[in-house]
Amino acid sequence: MVLAAVAFLYFYLSQGRVDVYVSDPPAPNLAIYLTFTSVALHRVGNNSGWVVIFNGSKTIALTHTPQLLVSASAPAGEYNEVFFTVSSATIEIGGVNITARIPSGVFKVHITGGMRLSGGSAEKLLISFPHVAYANGQIIISPSITAQVIS
Repeated sequence: MVLAAVAFLYFYLSQGRVDVYVSDPPAPNLAIYLTFTSVALHRVGNNSGWVVIFNGSKTIALTHTPQLLVSASAPAGEYNEVFFTVSSATIEIGGVNITARIPSGVFKVHITGGMRLSGGSAEKLLISFPHVAYANGQIIISPSITAQVIS
């Protein structure tokens, strides 16, 4: 029983929770649904490297209201980038769904101001897509995607 308590305490103090949200709508009368297949955080410092927090498939509608993409445990530490892949996109125009091509489905985004995750703490990270366009059958996501810690 004591061993289990020590293991739990170690895990609690060495891990934090991060909730990753996505937001920002496209043009009026247009809905964009992105299917995310992986999310990783880049940890800096002594134990630097990529920490994968999601591998799977989850479709999110881009809206003004932040939508939860993933809630996961990650090692305590400083993080400076988020890396994610988008495998597909669907555009809804006037009730009709159109599959769109994504020029690059791989995104590496700097976390503005970085993110500090302490043992037992929780942080919220918001990925914003301020410039998403649909033209000629393609979704174009500008490189001005941002990621920042929110309260």
